[in-house]
Amino acid sequence: MEKDKVLENSRLENKGKDIYAIQVEANACKIASLVMVLLAFAYYSYELFTGKGSNPAFYSLVTVFNAAMFGYRAIKIEEKRGWSIFACIVWTILTVMLILTYFGVF
Repeated sequence: MEKDKVLENSRLENKGKDIYAIQVEANACKIASLVMVLLAFAYYSYELFTGKGSNPAFYSLVTVFNAAMFGYRAIKIEEKRGWSIFACIVWTILTVMLILTYFGVF
């Protein structure tokens, strides 16, 4: 009986949701995050080698995206929660450091 109840609750919970679309959206978020980090690295490398200096405000946008993504994942998904919390903390610290650098605190 309990198995049937769990199945029924699962069906009700996922009613009207396209599981494939949800998975595609999650993968798209991961890919977008990776592309943002790679692009930021490319810009940073260019600025470093051309002597133009860097813009920490730009990079804080990349890091805050990752901090929010891992934070949300840590709240919503129990699996690998420890890793998500760790990643969220690291990205948040990096974001704060970049913001403080932009405003001249560092």
